[in-house]
Amino acid sequence: MDWGSRVWRERSWWLSLTLTALAACGGGTGGGAPQQAAGGGAAADTAQARPTGVNDRLILASAKTALPPPGVTAADLPDPNSEGAKAVAQFCITCHNLPSPTIHSATDWPSVARRMWLRMDLLPEGLRVPVPTEEQRQAIINYLLGHALQVSGAALPEGPGRSTFSRMCSRCHALPDPRQHSTADWPVVVTRMEQRMDQMKVDRPGQGQVSEIILYLQDASRRK
Repeated sequence: MDWGSRVWRERSWWLSLTLTALAACGGGTGGGAPQQAAGGGAAADTAQARPTGVNDRLILASAKTALPPPGVTAADLPDPNSEGAKAVAQFCITCHNLPSPTIHSATDWPSVARRMWLRMDLLPEGLRVPVPTEEQRQAIINYLLGHALQVSGAALPEGPGRSTFSRMCSRCHALPDPRQHSTADWPVVVTRMEQRMDQMKVDRPGQGQVSEIILYLQDASRRK
């Protein structure tokens, strides 16, 4: 197989395998029937493809691992009626679950968004995946940066559980600012992160460590 044919296959496979992974996750909106991507023809055009070689299987495994977790709907997005939120819901749901802006920090979002746009630009036109305009891309990145994960920086509050929180949570992302969630919200957020760790094949902390992390975050969130 020459290089051009290989690139064409990999571009076509990207959407096909993402759709397959989406079906396994139960759809892009966290429940109900899976979201049909880019019109009825896209899934039909790629449904005949099947993973045959090692590269195909690796792409499929990568697609399943890298997908945002299910459960976020357009109504769950911060400022859901804003132009940026509507653009995120319109375009990001085409190929995978809807991402929450807080899954990445403001430092990481530009490179993540650029990678997604490059993939969309390189997909064959026959797949009919809608691509955002320059204005829509600017609205998306401004929205994601404005509602991104708030990181703690160097001034992480002292307290029991600080080292466990720092060690465990820094394995996947920058450490969040404990004050960005309330004491009532932190247990839910930590549980969601545990589910994300399962998806990303990262070992969960022990139950005692989870309790220690939650108590630390709850205590630190009270310090305004």
